[in-house]
Amino acid sequence: MVKSKQKNNNKNKRANFICSRNTLDGVYPPLILALQAKRAGAETMIFFTFDGIDVIRKDGLKKIKYYPNGLLGALPGVPAASTRMMTKLAEERAGVPNIETLLEMCRLEGVKLHACLMTMQMMNLQPEDFIEGVEVSDAASYIKTALESDVNLFI
Repeated sequence: MVKSKQKNNNKNKRANFICSRNTLDGVYPPLILALQAKRAGAETMIFFTFDGIDVIRKDGLKKIKYYPNGLLGALPGVPAASTRMMTKLAEERAGVPNIETLLEMCRLEGVKLHACLMTMQMMNLQPEDFIEGVEVSDAASYIKTALESDVNLFI
């Protein structure tokens, strides 16, 4: 890995990520990138909306699956087996922890976790349905934060 010789000038930088899916390939990227942004010194937030809100629901991580492309992903049992396989490959080959561990790392290291108010209203969710530390934000507050930020990614 190549390391930069520049000073870490990321103080007061802000990074935001939107997680809108509850699939393995929709959840790993925002968690990994948010954690790295936080470790680089940026104030960091993940905004969970639509199916992505499952990530921050109590017992919601059980719903996260990996669906292979094509007909294979529609066969009974294949998504569950594929999820186990992909999680194992991420851990063993890439050294990336499972989703539950990554989420806990984000939470403990100070990544802000926000639930989308509109999604909560649509799904009849309450703040107590979420894991500890989740804040509720509407679209207007997300945009206000996004306009003041250096990085915004919809993943």
